[in-house]
Formats: sequence, C-alpha cells, structure tokens
Amino acid sequence: MPLSFAGGLLLPSNAAWGLLCYVLLLPVVLARLARGWRPDWRDYNFSAMLVLCVWSSLAILWDHNISGQGNGHGYWALNAACTFAFLLCFKMAETDAPGSRERAITVMISAGAVNALMSLGMFLLSGDLDSRMKGWGAAQNPVLGAAIMDICLLLALERVVQRGRARRYYLVAMVPMLLYLLFSYSRMPLLALGCALSIIAFSNWAVFRRVAVAGLCVLLAAGVVWLLKPGLAEMFVQNLLARGTDCHLTIWGTAWQLIVSNPIVGYGPSARLPILPHGFCPAYPSPHNLYLSLLLYSGVIGFLLFWVCELQLFWHLRRNARGFSARLWLAVMVIPLVGGLSDLTQVIKGPSPLWYIIWVPMLLVMSMRPKRKT
Repeated sequence: MPLSFAGGLLLPSNAAWGLLCYVLLLPVVLARLARGWRPDWRDYNFSAMLVLCVWSSLAILWDHNISGQGNGHGYWALNAACTFAFLLCFKMAETDAPGSRERAITVMISAGAVNALMSLGMFLLSGDLDSRMKGWGAAQNPVLGAAIMDICLLLALERVVQRGRARRYYLVAMVPMLLYLLFSYSRMPLLALGCALSIIAFSNWAVFRRVAVAGLCVLLAAGVVWLLKPGLAEMFVQNLLARGTDCHLTIWGTAWQLIVSNPIVGYGPSARLPILPHGFCPAYPSPHNLYLSLLLYSGVIGFLLFWVCELQLFWHLRRNARGFSARLWLAVMVIPLVGGLSDLTQVIKGPSPLWYIIWVPMLLVMSMRPKRKT
C-alpha cells in the first residue's frame, strides 16, 4: 500500500506509476483474493464504495462512444480492475497491519512535499515563470496536482496540530505545498482549500485566531513582494484571470444536453463530448466536472451511488471524531466536492491523479476509528 500511495507522487510519470501497479499492485491483490481474503461486507462504507465501482464498471457493457474519439472497452476494464485493486489493497492493509492508516497519511505528506519540491525546482530551472507550473509525476496537470496538494496540505496541518514537538517537520513540509498551489494558478483547488480552511477556522475561536494570524502574515509578505517587484503581482493576476472560463461553459452545456437525452444509466466511460478544438477548448473533452461526469458516464444511478458513499462517510465521521479532528476530516472531504466542480472525471480511471483526489479522502475517513479511553 505505501508503494501504491507514493508511486504516483514520486515516479516521473503517470505511465511509470501505472506500470508499478500492473506488476505489483494487481498481482498482490489477486494472490490475496485467491488465498481466500474477503472484505468485511458489514463495513457499509467500504461496501458502498465497491458498489459505486461495480456500477461504473458495468457501464462498459452499454458504452456508447459519442464522438468516436474515446478509449476502448479493454482500456476501461483495465482501469476499473486497477481501481478495485487500489481500494482492496487499502482494506487489506487496514485489516492485516495495525497503524496502516497513519503510515498512509505519513506517506502522503512526505511524497507530497517531495513532489512539490521537485515541481518547484523544475519550474525555477525552466526560467519561464510567466507560465503555469507543471508538476511532477501524477501531479503534472496543474489543476489535478493542486487538488492533490490541497489534500496533502490538510493532512500535514492535522499533524501540526496533533503532534506537538514533531510538528516542525510538518510545518516545513507545508511550505513547498503552498508554493506549489501559488504557482499552479489553479482557481478551483484554491477555492476548495479556502472552503476547507473556513470549515476548520470558523468553528473554533482559537483555531480561527491562528489561521487569521497566518493569513495576515501571508498578506503582509504579498504586500512586500508587490512593493519590491510590482510586475510579479500583475503576472499572478494575469495567470489567474486571463484564461476566462477556459471553455468550461461550452463543455458543461454540451455535457448537459447529452445527459438529459439518456439520464438513467449514462453513456459509459468512453464517452467524449463532440466538441472540436477552438480557443481554449481541447478536442473531444471530458465534462470537466465530477458531477456531470457521473451523470454522463454512469447516469443518475451512478450519481446517487456516489452521494450514498459521501453521506455514509459523513455519518461515520460524525460518530467517530470530535473537535478539531472532525473539522479537519470534514475539510478533507470537501476538497473533491468543491474541486470536482472543475476538471475531475471518471471515478474508475486509474492509476491516475483521481485516486488521490476522489478515493484517498474516502478511504482515510472510512478507516477512522474512535480513540480508546485510557
């Protein structure tokens, strides 16, 4: 499991991570299943996640390639198998190895910090500071990479608050993650992080004061930078706003027209929108929205199954966490829900950045257990 979590963030490309999963993750999981391992079906949170995967995979059977540009059934069957293996691997580790959840969080923070450092290093060495920074490995896409950094940053924040003396390491780890978010110029992940931090800060006065002081320091630092180099502030504003809607309105409108014509079971995973490239619009795009993607690919049934998973996890969180911990993990769950308004697509696509953004928050909340009183 640690290799599966770290691979996408440390290996140089998504293809290299995919190869690791094909030669390591799939055989190990298949071997354990062949020896008789089965998940506890009474864990309704995990069972709901598997049902969502099953339905999304069954959509391959009635797949309708709208534009003629999508991937084939074999491609999506392999993606679905890898996603199942990823979920089962996490559950196997949770069952067999006490402390696997904490190790997974440590790996996410460490690999996220290293990924951010490598991404920043390549960005600075390129000398092209006017463009959007491309990340390393699975975080090469600026938007998806920024959403991953949102999650890693919140996990590090949880350790900062809970770990006392050891928090210095996690504070240091947060610095490159923040810089990554700054230079990615990704608006929706920044909005998602803002919503997450608001959940943490505004529900507790002591935490609010700390976040407010940190925010004031950031604003003062930004003011100093603006005074020393005014053109830098203009560059940030230009990168954030010059793209307009990035053709999202056209993409969302086209996706919705297709959804209303086949709303119940959707079109299957290979559906691509029949849009030709123009301006900021790519050729034959996905819906660029998690909710429209669920409706387009797996219909209203897949959309409702996703929300069944989310609502069960919210209830599980409410029963198993209190105080700052509850607020922090609610904030983690908010990242894909808000970030999903832009650029997230297939829930069964993988190995891909979507594992980190959609499934990892679910798995980490699912594996929460109430702390025993000593």
